Amino acid sequence: MRKPLTTRGERFDLATVSPQMEAVIDAFDRYLEASPYRVGRTKHAVMGPVAKILERAAAGNWSAEALAGYALRVHEMNPKARGFVPAEARAAMERGIQELMRLISKVPVTALAKVLERLEYALYYRRRKKASEWMEGIRKEFEGFLRSRYKSVEALREAWKDKNVTFDIFPSRKNEAYRKDKGKRKEDIDAFYASLVLEEDIEEEEEE
Repeated sequence: MRKPLTTRGERFDLATVSPQMEAVIDAFDRYLEASPYRVGRTKHAVMGPVAKILERAAAGNWSAEALAGYALRVHEMNPKARGFVPAEARAAMERGIQELMRLISKVPVTALAKVLERLEYALYYRRRKKASEWMEGIRKEFEGFLRSRYKSVEALREAWKDKNVTFDIFPSRKNEAYRKDKGKRKEDIDAFYASLVLEEDIEEEEEE
């Protein structure tokens, strides 16, 4: 059960705007899924311009069009975007801003900051959860890739010259073992990534 927000003696029931909050989260989630911010390590990397959209919307002096223009510019400046915003991402971002403005119109000024904070962290959680699930999928794909090349963990360890390695490993290219290796470890990881379409996205999220 959702608890009411209490602000300056007033009580605001968050449940009254729950559908509007979900609409905002869903739209911005679709935008981020189709953007360079699909995965990332930091909150900024995960949320992209959405966090700034929420901050500026709370100020109350930005129009939906101005917010969209600001967000598009931030998106275009991301090196991985190469100055391009896919139509799908732009439409989802615009829808998110429209839904956000509707939400703001229904929330008392005294409760707005807390409502937007909860919205922001709900979206952040959804994005991080999706990224974690996606990365686990990559790990499992790599496990299958290794098992197709090596009949046993002993064969893998002999090829990689690593007595501790197992099939349950993430194919990181950012750790010291990969950077220093000139043998089968590096060869296998490079071959695995070469087989994937979304190589740049995966590299952004690799774990140390």
